[in-house]
Order: sequence, then structure tokens, then C-alpha cells
Amino acid sequence: MAGELPSELRAPRWQAPCGVDLAASTPDHPAPKFDAGDEVEVLVATGLNNTDLMRLRTTVGRDGAVELPLLGKIPVAGVTTDYSQAAVVQACHQQGLAQKPLVQVSLVQPRQHHITVTGAVQHPGLYTLPRQSSNLVSALAAAGGLSRDAGTTISIHSRRTPDVSPAGAETTAASTPLEAAQPALLNTPAAPLSENREVHLAVGSPDLTQQELADGDVVSVERHDPPGVVVTGMVHKPGCYEFPIGTEFRVLDAISRAQGATYKMIDSVLVCREVAGQNDRVLIQVSLREASRKQNENILLQPGDIVLVEGNLKVMLQDSWDFVSQVLLGAAPAVIK
Repeated sequence: MAGELPSELRAPRWQAPCGVDLAASTPDHPAPKFDAGDEVEVLVATGLNNTDLMRLRTTVGRDGAVELPLLGKIPVAGVTTDYSQAAVVQACHQQGLAQKPLVQVSLVQPRQHHITVTGAVQHPGLYTLPRQSSNLVSALAAAGGLSRDAGTTISIHSRRTPDVSPAGAETTAASTPLEAAQPALLNTPAAPLSENREVHLAVGSPDLTQQELADGDVVSVERHDPPGVVVTGMVHKPGCYEFPIGTEFRVLDAISRAQGATYKMIDSVLVCREVAGQNDRVLIQVSLREASRKQNENILLQPGDIVLVEGNLKVMLQDSWDFVSQVLLGAAPAVIK
């Protein structure tokens, strides 16, 4: 009986994957750090004249350093603005500058990542994200969020080119003459490494904030239409009805979708529900009279439920009387004639 339903058979309020609040999953970004591929601007002032001012816009190399005139290579990757400015000041002292220079290192343009988002999203396509915001939440938000038919599994496909140079080897022309290079290294590019991982979407899942994306990653959201609710039996319009998103869906709502019961005296409804770990469906008996008065009788439905509006003896008698009446009314003109 619906009023005595145990907790393991009760349907929780259904949360569709597309209803997950991506804004609530946005991670808190710490102080920005420089990384390879970032475009930075370095300002070094050693005096009041313009000749004592050096302004340079450059890109952080793959080795994580920027190369400045007279100062050489200065490592900046993985550190904040304050630490990078301190590194430039230290380099100035090593070059013999008499006074402490004024140094400013600022991020002009972070390295951009090109992320492809496909599957059950509002706007599939190729999106450009700053590398410090290149994560799963940002990619899904850029694609307009999840569509209604989104499933709970998100696949991330990554391809990266491995570093084939020996550890510690220099790749400059001075240290590696072209004549000494192996033909295999010149003609055969290194095969990219592939990595696939899956994220299972759930309300409050911490995975959304932890999945960082690299340049060239492909994010694919599975398509999985939630099963509807079948309403059958003594209703005006039997059929399978789409399960609503973001609202509660109860027994009386389902019967209303089917344009109501065919007779007012109908009271008995059966809800056929699948339960995990059981082969047979569970039958839950609902009284329409009680459901209209008590919330715990008007139970929540879940995707895949079958709502069967049953007939009873009164309904059968009413059906018989209606049939006899139609026959008599159809035969009356012929008798009179």
C-alpha cells in the first residue's frame, strides 16, 4: 500500500543530469601562476630615464623560462607574479646592477587550449579556453550546458606527443649537428599517446572540479533519454509520457497527463516499479481518494514506472449499463418506424 511504503521502494525526487548546477561546481582558482606558452610582459626600470627602462613582451618557453636581453633565461613557470619578479631582480643583481631595479611581470595572454565538446550538449563544437580555466566545468559551460537527453557518463579523450629526446639532452643546433641526427628521428614523428577517462556525473560530484583538460582534448557526453512513465487502463488517453525535469511527478500528475480516469467511481491504481536487484516489478497500490487528500498516498514516480488505473465492479456495471443504453438508443428509431 502506498501509505505503508518502505523507504527502499520510495522514489526520490529525480534529478536529471542536465539539471546539475555547473556554477556550483566551479572551482576556486588560487593566485595565477605562469606556465609554458603564456604570453607575458616584463618591465625593468633601473632609473628615471627612458634609456633605463626595458619593456619586453615574450612567451614562456617549453622549458618554463623567459629569455631577457642581458639577463638570460629566467625560470617563471609554476610560480606567481611575486616570485617571478623576485627572480628578475635576482638576475639583475647577478649582472652587477648597482641599485635595486623596479620590476613588473604581468600575464598578457595565457596559453589557449582548443577543446572539442560533442554529444548531449546544447551547442557541440570547438571551443578555446584559457589554460588556467581549461577544465570540464568550463568546457561544458562553453557548450551551453547539458541537453535534456544527457546521460551520466562523460568521456574525455586526450592525445599528447611524447618527448622523444633523451633526458637532459639539448635540442639546439650547436649541440646536435644536423648531420649527426638519426634519420629515424627526422623522418618518423613520435606517435601520440592516447588516454581515455570517464567521469560519472552526479549531484555534488567532486570530479567536475578536478578534471583538468589539455589542448586538443575531446569531451563527449553520452546520450541517454530517460524512460517515460506509462499510464494505461481506465484513462481517457493511455500512453507513455515524458518524465518532467526539475519538478516532482506524482501519481495524480500522471493520471492528469492521461486526461483523467474514464469514470469518477474509479479509485484503485497500481504503480508497477522496477527495483534494483529484483527481477519482478513491485506493485504499489494507490487509492485515488486518499491520494487527493494525503501527500504520502500521492507517491512520487520515477522514470520507467507503469501507472495502471484499474476498473472495479461498479465500473463494470457502469460499462454494461452504458453499452445497453447505446444499443437501446440505436434500436429505438427502427422500433418506432
